[in-house]
Amino acid sequence: MLYLLRIFPAITLFALCGCIDTERLDRLEADIRAIKSDTRDAVETLRAEIDAANLKQDDGAGTPIESRFDHLEKKFSELLEKYDDRGDMAYLSRNNLNGHATMQTDHGSFLVRLEGIDLNVGGQGFNVHLSIGNTTGVSIQQFVLKGDFGSGVPVLSPGQDYSLYNKQIDEWQRTLTPFEVMVTKPLKPMSWTPIDVVLEASSRDDLDLMRFAMVVQNAHLEGISASGSSGDSYAHLEIDSNAAGVLKTDYGAFLVVARDPEAAGVGTRVKIDLGNPYGFTVNQCRLVGDFGQPIPKRGVGEPQAKFLARLDEWTSSLKPFSAQIDSKISSFRWNEASVLIPGAPGEVKFLRAQLRIENVTLPHATDR
Repeated sequence: MLYLLRIFPAITLFALCGCIDTERLDRLEADIRAIKSDTRDAVETLRAEIDAANLKQDDGAGTPIESRFDHLEKKFSELLEKYDDRGDMAYLSRNNLNGHATMQTDHGSFLVRLEGIDLNVGGQGFNVHLSIGNTTGVSIQQFVLKGDFGSGVPVLSPGQDYSLYNKQIDEWQRTLTPFEVMVTKPLKPMSWTPIDVVLEASSRDDLDLMRFAMVVQNAHLEGISASGSSGDSYAHLEIDSNAAGVLKTDYGAFLVVARDPEAAGVGTRVKIDLGNPYGFTVNQCRLVGDFGQPIPKRGVGEPQAKFLARLDEWTSSLKPFSAQIDSKISSFRWNEASVLIPGAPGEVKFLRAQLRIENVTLPHATDR
């Protein structure tokens, strides 16, 4: 049943009244042409029936042309159901917290499960707590979740079809509320990541069914870069924050805190505390990424569209940097260092950074 709902947003429903026969035939033939190549034989059969309908107003047995249209539309719906199950949307229900659903993207399949729903205190709607599973080796830095939400699927009377052409299903489809949320929290490869989104529903009943699609906007392939330096996930660092970020590299994960920005010639010198939990010394490394103002926070009562516009503007304002760390990173301790960022102090409030390790030294073996 839920499968049939997956294809609703991708199909323009035929007008049930007020359309001339020619328009209906043209629309049907255009939609048939869009079906994947592995349905070619079935499409040719449908085209033959359309050509026959163009030549005569009945099928020779007295069947009205309207009945032939109904027959073609039904076969077209069945064909989509059989061959065009892309699985690009995930279906979640607040009444079912078990298992996960799948979202298909250009970068592969991602898993999503619902962890819970809370009232968005001080704002509008509800906080929907999700976990997104990245099954790929690609680190996703920025993506969009979009879809719609509303009441559960209506229960039809015995004998009725959950099809594209059922009036009750069509009316329910029109009651769903669309949404689109940009997410800048990275999705690490081969792991689950908790993600919270705010859906502006008036009650929990409006979240009986939620449909999610995922559009990847910024991704990073894990492993050694073309320049030979290491680079994995990004850390989001607020300057002068007490919280430490995690810089994952091919050599392991390092802790980092950015603080005390000072003007220095053509840029800003930022002090870096790097925590090395490993038994080797990093002789040479650098930070690369973007800098700018802090990530915008959504204001109380701020419309979602306005917040997304501010988030887009902030993303566009970030500037790239590549800065050599000016000292060695000794093993099993916090290390003080600094980097030069090519911006004025007022512009360097946030770093989106990777640690690129270029040279390490292991201690000499002890004598036995």
